[in-house]
Amino acid sequence: MQNTFTKNELTVLETFTHSDFYENGRNSVLWDFSVLDILDMKARTRSGVFSSLQQKGFIEVTEKEKMYILDENGKKTRNPYYHRGEPNFGTYLITPKGYEALDKLELIDEDGYFHKDKLDTILNS
Repeated sequence: MQNTFTKNELTVLETFTHSDFYENGRNSVLWDFSVLDILDMKARTRSGVFSSLQQKGFIEVTEKEKMYILDENGKKTRNPYYHRGEPNFGTYLITPKGYEALDKLELIDEDGYFHKDKLDTILNS
């Protein structure tokens, strides 16, 4: 079976499963900070890996609300959904397509957790 993931992509996806908010397995939606705080990867590398995973359709990312947005005329306007002082985080989730690709490689179990031995074999090759 052809591996469709880079080593960095697998590292990011494994880190998702180590988040405190990965409590619903394959149905988990994670706060961005819960992944970024434990992911040992430089910011530029991380940005490229997340972008690649999104482009492949393996993860979904929602951004935190911005104080200002551009309206339909391109004019900068205050975002009605932004509230100063309230928690404001983005989210991550692995998509069904992402789980399907991991399943084909037999890298995860039915709950969505990685088989450490199989993952280590790929990461250390």
